[in-house]
Amino acid sequence: MPQQTRRPAFTRLVPSWLSSQIRTSQQRKAIKRIESEAAHDVGRGSESLAVLTYGELFEAAEALANRTNHRALVVTGFYVPSAVHPAAETDGPLGALELCAALRAIGGDAWMVSDAPCESVLRPSAKSLLPDDHVLIAPVDAGFDEWFNKVQQLIKVEEIDTVIFIERVGPSYGGLPRNMRASCIKEWTAPLSRLTSLGLHTIGIGDGGNEIGMGKIWPSDMQRLVRYGDEIGCSVATDELIIGGTSNWAAHALVGALHVLGYKELEHLLEASWHEELLSHIVSTGSIDGVTHDNVPSVDGLSGEAYFSTITSISQIARQRTW
Repeated sequence: MPQQTRRPAFTRLVPSWLSSQIRTSQQRKAIKRIESEAAHDVGRGSESLAVLTYGELFEAAEALANRTNHRALVVTGFYVPSAVHPAAETDGPLGALELCAALRAIGGDAWMVSDAPCESVLRPSAKSLLPDDHVLIAPVDAGFDEWFNKVQQLIKVEEIDTVIFIERVGPSYGGLPRNMRASCIKEWTAPLSRLTSLGLHTIGIGDGGNEIGMGKIWPSDMQRLVRYGDEIGCSVATDELIIGGTSNWAAHALVGALHVLGYKELEHLLEASWHEELLSHIVSTGSIDGVTHDNVPSVDGLSGEAYFSTITSISQIARQRTW
């Protein structure tokens, strides 16, 4: 009896265009989960604010993923003058350095931007990740205009196309930069929100309502959802706005979203140990917790377990390949 040939199992062929749509849909779902995880509230109303901007994490990540050589200014540094030992807080610099490292890892480049009061923390914190000339420090005094003109020239020469603001205070509805207690901190704050006027793509990352980018939120919503919202709400909008329970979480969410979109070169940035080491290094340069004002490796008064568990959760979602 002749041996029968086994017929191949029926395989449904999926057209390439449909396969692409399915993959994009699954990526959107994963990034939405990351966005929700990053917005986990720590007591400032960030989760309620984030609901108003859901979907913008995908848009921001997609904008960065549409080519591999984006060149960006990453603006950060929130100075705490009321502390016993005034310094830049830990929320912001860690996320900014992560984003700089991520852009450089995928073939782009990044310059970290801050101002003079934050320099003693930010410049030494960046040494292992950025060349010294990639740390740009603005003066707070009358020399700002000259500095700003030089940055405009740098943007032209280096073909910089994006500005990312993370935990960077901007002008409130009344025009003055204010902290979460509604105190004016103009004396210690360079007007780096002017970088939004240069026609570049802009991404805002924040957690409390007073950061550059929060101008996308209606003032009535800011007043309703944030303590002192009518006083501290930032009036400057960005193209996309990503809101986290801490700004560092929202920055990590953007890196996680890029990983979901295919940038596996970012795998090392998903390790909690990378964040732990960098936070310790930032604190060794004098950075303080923005809530407790202590020079300890913590962010916004959170315990290490609470803070790093969210970093880990975002990373786990980013690694779950279902597309």
